[in-house]
Amino acid sequence: MRKLRYLLEYVAYRALALLIPLLPRGAAVWVGRRLGGLYLLVSKRSREVARENLARCLPDHPDPRGLIRESFRLQGVVAVDMLWSRRLDEKSVAAYVDWKPEAWQAMQDALAQGRGAVMATGHFGSWEMLNLAGGAFLPRATVIARALDNPLIDEQVRRARERTGNRLVYREKALIKCLSALRNKEIACSVVDMAVVPWQGGLFVDFFGMPALTSSALPLLAHRRKAPMAFLSCRPIDKGRRYVVECEAIEVDYEAERDSEVKRLTAVMSRTLENTIRRHPEPWIWGYKRWKWRPTELPGAYPNYTTWIHFV
Repeated sequence: MRKLRYLLEYVAYRALALLIPLLPRGAAVWVGRRLGGLYLLVSKRSREVARENLARCLPDHPDPRGLIRESFRLQGVVAVDMLWSRRLDEKSVAAYVDWKPEAWQAMQDALAQGRGAVMATGHFGSWEMLNLAGGAFLPRATVIARALDNPLIDEQVRRARERTGNRLVYREKALIKCLSALRNKEIACSVVDMAVVPWQGGLFVDFFGMPALTSSALPLLAHRRKAPMAFLSCRPIDKGRRYVVECEAIEVDYEAERDSEVKRLTAVMSRTLENTIRRHPEPWIWGYKRWKWRPTELPGAYPNYTTWIHFV
């Protein structure tokens, strides 16, 4: 049954992969926003998760329903962008993704040190467009990602994401490949708001006042290779028709004791993403189970979907 479902999903994906790139930008955005709104309507669980997250993170927001609605619509555009962006090349991508001058300069300053660069980002805005713009204008990035459940679609998505020269690696041997990238003066990159269990390098650090499991892989890479570190975001503007890339440097104390500095940097990454979301809350995935696990048996202020994870 699973193989049949995967096959049907693959056929639908291939059909959309042929049709979506034919649409003009305005039509593609319209389709994405409608799909995002439809998903919000039919996915009761996602609505509940979004409401719980928002109630604990931004309890004083004046229009929580409007924020959640816009968040899902923007994520629909991001999903469509994964297919629509196939029509873009290194020249045409500049019409849809703007680098803030200070962000571009920060990237150039980091790379000029000759030790590569460690770049953190989050499930904020369009990581698809960020990947495309980075691949077009920057040295190759090795991106730590999670494989899609459907292996047929995963292979297609991998090819699309790597067509500008970037390389996707999954968690197995990801650190080794990222270290190799830094030695070659390239970029190592990953999202920071992905729950990683402690035995895979996850640390509980504060995120909106609630400890959340966060991967320590990027801080470990930066400290070990003495590489500059920064946080990148690709924020949608004009309802998702275009994007703007922003960059914030993260200072690394290379002489500090490794474990303590890695924990500090992991917390800094999380706080930087939180501050980005507070400034522009709509582009984040509010329907995502960010606090899938909690470090205490008592739920307390955590969302209802969290599960206690006990480890020594």
